[in-house]
Amino acid sequence: MGYNVQKAYRVNKLYTRISKFLSYILRHHPEKFGIELDAKGYTNLDTIVNLVKVRFPKQKINEDTIKDIIKTSDKRRFEIVENKIRAFYGHSFQNKIKMEKVEFIPEVLFHGTNLRAFETIKKEGLKRKKRQYVHLSESVETAYSVGKRRTNSPLILMIDSNRAIKDGIKFYKSGDMYLADYIPPKYISLHIKNP
Repeated sequence: MGYNVQKAYRVNKLYTRISKFLSYILRHHPEKFGIELDAKGYTNLDTIVNLVKVRFPKQKINEDTIKDIIKTSDKRRFEIVENKIRAFYGHSFQNKIKMEKVEFIPEVLFHGTNLRAFETIKKEGLKRKKRQYVHLSESVETAYSVGKRRTNSPLILMIDSNRAIKDGIKFYKSGDMYLADYIPPKYISLHIKNP
């Protein structure tokens, strides 16, 4: 392995570890670090940079490091606005993050799951469970990669979002993901072709 390849591998590995740490703080346990999030999930960027520095003391971490992690990530997990940072989605703590409601969405959205969960979803619909919202994607590929976290053979569900929104179901958008509080079974069908 050449020097540049090794360096890129180390940087990528570090970025993944930092990204997971950011998720832990901003999505799941801000209280463990004395972090307060505003109603939309934002907190002070400098505070987060300092926490990352403490967590990875042997690395040279600064604001540009965090910005580079966000910029180079294949998924839009975080956002920086002025001197504030937030996670776009995936929150699991009690105080619900307020998301912007959207009126115009793709006619169909997708959700990746496993066979066991699908048996329940057919009867009960998509529930948010430990998360604050149900997560939906615009593409089959994204839903498939999300589903792969739970099983090697994910099932892709299609959500008739066009009909759901006409019936009063509220949808939100944050980053690349569409969110909802609940999707009843009547709007859900199985997508036959996986990517």
